[in-house]
Amino acid sequence: MTMDTAAASAPPSRAKGRKNLTLLTASTAMDNAESSVATVLFPLMREAMGLSSSALGTIVAVGKVVGMVSGIPWVFLARRYPRKVVLATCSGFWGVWVIAAGLSTSFTQFVILYAIAAAGFAGAGPIALEILGDMYGDSRRGGATGLLYGGVALIAGVSAPLFGLLSHSADGWRYGYLASGTVCLLVGLLILTLLDDPVPARDDTGPALDAIERKARSIRIGLRELIGISTFRLILVQRLCSGQNVMMSFGVVFLVEERGFSTATASIVALPFAVGYLTGTILGGRANDRVHRLRPRSGRIVMLQASQLAFAAIAFVTTQVAWGSIAVYAVLFALLGLLQGQVPVVNRPLIMSVVRPELRALAFAVSVTTVEALAYAGYALLVGRLGDTIGLQEALLIITVLLTVANGLASAALYRPYARDSAAIAEARTRSLKP
Repeated sequence: MTMDTAAASAPPSRAKGRKNLTLLTASTAMDNAESSVATVLFPLMREAMGLSSSALGTIVAVGKVVGMVSGIPWVFLARRYPRKVVLATCSGFWGVWVIAAGLSTSFTQFVILYAIAAAGFAGAGPIALEILGDMYGDSRRGGATGLLYGGVALIAGVSAPLFGLLSHSADGWRYGYLASGTVCLLVGLLILTLLDDPVPARDDTGPALDAIERKARSIRIGLRELIGISTFRLILVQRLCSGQNVMMSFGVVFLVEERGFSTATASIVALPFAVGYLTGTILGGRANDRVHRLRPRSGRIVMLQASQLAFAAIAFVTTQVAWGSIAVYAVLFALLGLLQGQVPVVNRPLIMSVVRPELRALAFAVSVTTVEALAYAGYALLVGRLGDTIGLQEALLIITVLLTVANGLASAALYRPYARDSAAIAEARTRSLKP
């Protein structure tokens, strides 16, 4: 029996599952917490250092580009050394660089230290997702992924208004980074001492175990196999064309610059966005599992398209209509979070369904840490540049509305290859169970 199948038949106990999922969520949330400080308190940094809106795009882009390069090496370190040790290092103890960024004396120095911090956090997502994939079977991964990303969003949503309170001090952005780095160190200690890391999944459907190990450790051969999967190639293109993430990165700055709210008031929308995201991941994850069971060949693609097109519609109302009350924006950002929460609970199980178990961490390093980070970085830079020239309202119209509509429609190309590739993995798994 494969470890992947064993996870489905023998899921972790409820108490152990909650503990492990909480720790994986905390590890993944550290990167978001660092980004939250930058996006919420950027107006303070702008005033302190004389920056323009494009500087925020530079901060976001640098962090994502560095993470894009560093994600895969962390994954392969996790194959050579205990995964929880590597996870504790990259998502927890790496927080010393966040503290150092808060003590920087110039924008250049800050960007360098911020980039070093991002280089560590980039490893957390792929490793946490690989552990999650080993803990749960295919029929339960949507719900588990939803809980993980929902928890990440809730942590970010609760912390953002707290960071917003620091805007009353000129050095509030420094205090935010010092607090965030300290929490990272604590999370590292908790992961190292409390996480129960399951035995890494091994696939019995291919060559002998030692050959599989050699193949998994070879970046070149592993990437060749991944790129040979039609569904995976299309997912990479789909994620490369996704501009949804910049909405929250520039949301607070948009409300400050374009709608005239104070930083403390504008940061309030992060909490309803997080609550919406949490709701979207939990309910969306369960709905995704149910739809997948009813329509295993197409259900996940249907949900992916629906969430993208609905997100574009709400983003249009949010950015192109001027509302005078922060309460209205809170509702709209909650809806955006609800729809954004659908993305990981569909996208991650999609990848798990078409990639062999021992290559999943590499697949997530490529798709999440590399391609998504590249897209995030490019669109953050583009929105920042456009924000300086034509305004953030018009920039967000192009990136979060029009591009998302086009991406949602183009995602229809996934239907046929996904049905074929997921069936091939399921068939191989079934053969491995036969005596």
